[in-house]
Amino acid sequence: MAENRNVGQPLRPASGGCMLIDIAAEISRLKSKLDAAGADREAVSLVKDYGLNVMLMALKRGARLHQHHTKGPLTVQLLSGRVKFTAAAQPHDLAPGSMLALDREVEHSLEAMEDSVLLLTTSIG
Repeated sequence: MAENRNVGQPLRPASGGCMLIDIAAEISRLKSKLDAAGADREAVSLVKDYGLNVMLMALKRGARLHQHHTKGPLTVQLLSGRVKFTAAAQPHDLAPGSMLALDREVEHSLEAMEDSVLLLTTSIG
């Protein structure tokens, strides 16, 4: 089985292969980039293959993603911090270790209540 390790870039497994991603290293890299940029959020796609996108996102306290929707279903898994995720006008307080699944085309928004890191997985297909 082939392994593809290409740190810091959107990744696709080699045909018939697999990938190993060091999430802790990616979080460290993303937080450094966030601090250097002086922005309220930074994100990187860890896996981007056909209709699948796995994105790692770091947010500063108070950062917001305004209401929008996606063409496919999604999951949000909170790795650290605390966020308020509003979906279909219902707020959900996410804590580390929690995951929220959302159907396609559902209006949603997010606010970081603390400095936070999350994995966002979207699928179109």
